[in-house]
Amino acid sequence: MSIKHVHIFILACSAFFGVQAKPYDDLMRAMRDEAKRALSELQVESLQKPYYVEYMLTMRNSESAKASLGGIINTRKGMSAVLTVGIRVGTPKFDNTNFFDVSLGFFGSGDDEESFRNRRIPIELDYSTLRRELWLATDACYKQSSELHAKKEAAIKNRLRTDTTHDFNPQGPSTFQDAEGFASFDLENIQALVSELSRAFVNHPSIASSTVSIENLPETVLYVNTEGREFIKTKHMTGIEIVASGQCQDGMPIAETYTAYARSFGALPSKDSLSKATTALIQSFEQAYASQKLEEAYSGPIMVEGQAAHEFFAQIFAPQCIVQRPPLTDRGVQDNDRYTAFQNKIGGRVLPEFLSITDNPGLQQFDGTSLVGHYAIDDEGTPAQSVNLVEKGYLKTLLAGRTPTKRIRSSNGHSRGGAPIYGVMQLTSTDKKKEVDSKAMKAKMMSLCKARELPYGIIIRKVLNQNILYTVLYEQTSGEFPFAQGDSKLTVLEAYKVFPDGKEERVRGGELAGIGPASFKDILLVGKKSRAYNLLASSVVSSFLTGGSQFVSASLIIPDILLEDIEFKPLESDFPKPPLIASPMDK
Repeated sequence: MSIKHVHIFILACSAFFGVQAKPYDDLMRAMRDEAKRALSELQVESLQKPYYVEYMLTMRNSESAKASLGGIINTRKGMSAVLTVGIRVGTPKFDNTNFFDVSLGFFGSGDDEESFRNRRIPIELDYSTLRRELWLATDACYKQSSELHAKKEAAIKNRLRTDTTHDFNPQGPSTFQDAEGFASFDLENIQALVSELSRAFVNHPSIASSTVSIENLPETVLYVNTEGREFIKTKHMTGIEIVASGQCQDGMPIAETYTAYARSFGALPSKDSLSKATTALIQSFEQAYASQKLEEAYSGPIMVEGQAAHEFFAQIFAPQCIVQRPPLTDRGVQDNDRYTAFQNKIGGRVLPEFLSITDNPGLQQFDGTSLVGHYAIDDEGTPAQSVNLVEKGYLKTLLAGRTPTKRIRSSNGHSRGGAPIYGVMQLTSTDKKKEVDSKAMKAKMMSLCKARELPYGIIIRKVLNQNILYTVLYEQTSGEFPFAQGDSKLTVLEAYKVFPDGKEERVRGGELAGIGPASFKDILLVGKKSRAYNLLASSVVSSFLTGGSQFVSASLIIPDILLEDIEFKPLESDFPKPPLIASPMDK
C-alpha cells in the first residue's frame, strides 16, 4: 500500500475491538490534546521544560494455538492496548536522550512508579479514559526525563566533548495513513491444524520433545507528536513454528526447526506443504540422531545453503548495517563493540565487488513469498525509504532513525521496535559469471579443498535461529540446549562433510567460529536463485536501553554462498545427562 500524505484520516475498512473509523478520531484527539497540554504546562521549578512529546498507542488482538503429539497444550485469545510515551527536555542540540544511567529504570519506571513504556491500559478506550492514562504516563516520563537531563549535564561539566553532534533531528508536520483491514483467522481450525501436524511426531521415540504452534498478531498503531507528525497504521503477522529436540545416545542434545511467517494466514504455506515440511523435519532429526558427531575442527571452504545462508547474514552481517550512537555516561562515552564494525566504514569495501545490498521495506512479495519485513511508515512517523547499503562491494550508508551521528545526520525511515533495524534486505550480484548452480558451486569447493589437501569440504544447510533458541527451544530443554556463544559464532543444526567422490555425510555438534564482518569479503560465488526468508530478527540496539522490542519482523532475500575460508569446529559445551531409563515409546 502506497503512502499518502493527507491531512484527514480515512479508515474505511479497519476495525479493532469493534472500533470503527470515527472513534479513532476521538483517540487521536485525546493524544493530540494531552501532548499539547504537556508541552505548554508541564514544568518543575529549576528543571527544563519539554520541547518534544510523542505518544504511541498499540492495540493488538492476538490468537494462538500450540500442540504436542496430537494434543493441544494451550490456546490463547486476547486483546491488549499498550501505551508508550517519549519526552525530550532541553533542546534538540542537547537533551536527555543518548545518555545511559544504570540507576534509572530503562523500561520506563521503577517498580513503585507509574510506567510510561509498554504501559498496559484498558482496551475499552474513549477520549476521557485515554486522556487519564496519557496524563499519568506523561507525568512519570517527564520526571525521569528531567532527572536524566540533569545527570547528563552534570556528567559533561568537567569534560571536553569531542563529539558535539546534536541529540535530535527535528522534522516538520505530516500526517500519514497505512491502514487496511485484517484477514480472518479461524482459531478452531487452527487448533485442528496444529493437532494434526504434531501427531506426526508420535511414533518417533528419538524425539523427546516437540511442539507445533501458530500465532496471529494483528495490531493497529496510533501515533502523535508535538511536531504535528501523526499516523495510523496496521500490521498483520502470522507465523508457524515447529520445533523438535532430543538427545543422542552419547548424550548430545540435538534439535530441528521449521518456521514460516507471513503478513496473513492465507499467505502461509498450504496444509499439504506444512505436512510435508513436518515429515522432512522428522527425517532430518533422525538422520542427525544416527549421524556421527564432529570430532575435529575444519578450516577451509564452506558452502552455506538455503536457511543457513539467510541466518548467516541475519546474525553476522545485517546487524552491522545499523547506525549506532554510543551513549554518554557519567564517565564519558560508553564503549560498545557489538555490531559496530561498519560505523566508520562508509566508503570502504565490505563485500566482493560483484555484490550489492539494498534494504527496501516497500517490497511486499518476492517470488510468491509474503515479506513480513514490509512496512510503509516507521515507528517515528518517517516514510520508509529504499536504501542502497552496499554498491559493488562498497558500503554507502547505514540504516538510521532520527538520532543523528557524525556520518548519518537524518533518518531513512528504519526505526522500528525502539531503534533502527533492517526491513527487507536483498543481496544481488552484478557478475553473472559469479552466479552458479549448486553442482558447480560444490565442484568449486572441492577443487579448493584439493588445492589445500583437505580430505573433504563442508556444506551447512541449517543454522539455529536466535528467536527460536530463546523462546521455544529454551522452554523445551529447560535452558539446557548447548549453543554457540558469542557474536562471532553460529550454532549449526544441519551440516555435511562432502568427499571428492560427491558423497555427503551428515555430522552433528558443530559450530561456525571466528566469523566476522570481514568474512563476507571472502565470498567467492553465489547461487543462481535467491530465496526469501522471513524471521523475527534480534534487535541491534538492546531493548534494555530502548524499552522496545527484543525481536522485530524482517525479511532477507539471499542466494546460496561459497566462502573461501571459515572454521567449523566441535561445539565446546557440557551436556546434561540423558534420562536414566528409555522412553516408553521405545517399546
